[in-house]
Amino acid sequence: MGDERPLVGIDFGTATTLVTQRLPYSYAETVPIGSSTAWLPSTVAASPDGQLVFGEAAEAIGGPSAVRSVKQCITEDRYGPLSVGTRSRGAQMFTPDRLIVALLRHVLLLAKANEAETDDADFRLACPAIWDGPRRKRLAQLATEAGIPVTVADIIDEPIAAGLAWSEGCHDRDGQPPEGTVLVFDYGGGTLDIAVMSVGEDLDDLEPELTVLSARGVPEAGDALDQHIASDLERDLEAAGIRVDRLADPRTVRSLLLLAARRLKVLLSDMRFDAQSVPLGGGYTTLPMLEYTRERLAAAFRPQLARALEFVRAALCEARLRRRTTPDLKSLARMSIEELAGDVDYVLLAGGMSQIPLVREEFLRFFPHARVEYDQSLETPEESVATGLVVRSDRYHRLNLPRPGFDLVLEWRDRDGRISRELLYPAFQPLYTPDRIFRREGGLAHRYDGQVPGLPGDTNAALRAVSVDGMPLDFVVDGRSMPHLPVLLRRFTAFTFALKVSGKIYVRDCAYQESRFRVERWPILRGGERASVSLSTVGNGFPEQRKHTFTDFYSHPHQ
Repeated sequence: MGDERPLVGIDFGTATTLVTQRLPYSYAETVPIGSSTAWLPSTVAASPDGQLVFGEAAEAIGGPSAVRSVKQCITEDRYGPLSVGTRSRGAQMFTPDRLIVALLRHVLLLAKANEAETDDADFRLACPAIWDGPRRKRLAQLATEAGIPVTVADIIDEPIAAGLAWSEGCHDRDGQPPEGTVLVFDYGGGTLDIAVMSVGEDLDDLEPELTVLSARGVPEAGDALDQHIASDLERDLEAAGIRVDRLADPRTVRSLLLLAARRLKVLLSDMRFDAQSVPLGGGYTTLPMLEYTRERLAAAFRPQLARALEFVRAALCEARLRRRTTPDLKSLARMSIEELAGDVDYVLLAGGMSQIPLVREEFLRFFPHARVEYDQSLETPEESVATGLVVRSDRYHRLNLPRPGFDLVLEWRDRDGRISRELLYPAFQPLYTPDRIFRREGGLAHRYDGQVPGLPGDTNAALRAVSVDGMPLDFVVDGRSMPHLPVLLRRFTAFTFALKVSGKIYVRDCAYQESRFRVERWPILRGGERASVSLSTVGNGFPEQRKHTFTDFYSHPHQ
């Protein structure tokens, strides 16, 4: 993927969808696809004649019956049908996948209508950092069905994309990349995504080079706050003597309260107003105006933001674990966010939720020595992810990721010659959960330690790297290329594999042969190209394969 073809980025978000493009040897630009804004609400509804409508039209026609946050169905692994439309108009049932395909197809048509060069373009999409391989593959398949040809390799973590946009914007604006550590806090509608990235300058060509030290997420963001505000508004109605349960259509009223909560959240993000009022809408003209204050918004949001800052602390702890010299885990787990804040030079706020005044206030308080900002090269924080999707390809492929974006598997042939596999590490999975830091556990790593099932007997096997799309990767060990790492497996004997945040890999096969490696850079995969994973041996190196003897199997005292 080079700069000779147009590059189109689609940020399919929980609340909104944005499109950007970069024409050959040009700059990133936003393609307007909304009626009143550059972005399109990620909303689907049914018209009176049963046709699906999208965006602002869906908001106007569907009202409380419109389907919002359909992307959450991928995050939450939901496949069951959703109701689109009202009972009076004859509600229809659609699977989430069908709605997502229809929405993405509509986005592509809008982009073409607004002069995006999509016919011969390369595409990139974004996803939450918490998505694993199957979720990314599901999005890639749905996008391809909608006419957007992508593979899992073309899907970027949202906070990483925001960091790429910020780094490139600083480089293009100032003539040099920023240097130091940036904390990306991408607070959207469905997920909070956090990345800690080290930004430097490549000494060969003076281009920005980014190493992702941590990328994590949590499925609690704007939608959760909307629900909290809507509950407050319902209690306000009850205080005025209006019980929602006793109204003719409680479900519709609660949907309208949720819409009102979203409007109030946006209005109160403007520092000029201390209070705002909105009508319930939906023809309920006899109900009182719904009023909310910035003080109540802060009170509703503060507990959620406190939980978000705990995930920031976990990300900063993980970033320290990427250092070659592993810090004392007990001391690290006890460190407050104020103590870890000294590691951060910049805080980048992205996503619509980051515009709530309390977010900036808290980051200025916890990170007094860091530069806390939105991306100054963009008009709004909502554009950060979409702009990062179309960074120059040479800059994108310089990324050093925090974990493998591919599966690591054991592969062998059974007695009938069929290939069998055992998954050691699933692509994109965090190497450990944040609570393990908080519990001060030692040996933080992704581990496989046990007997491999289904073995026919003593078996020569291969440890392979395979992309989510099924493409094999090569290993390059100390400069020597090999399609796999050879190991020996046998029944009733444990196989051990450990993958650490620092990039260290430990393998002990069933003949008790130990191998230790270090990976300096987890590669960015390119669709259609065979990639490789460069490893350097640590300690005694990788043992040469030889013919196994009797004592390899039976000299152990427990055998």
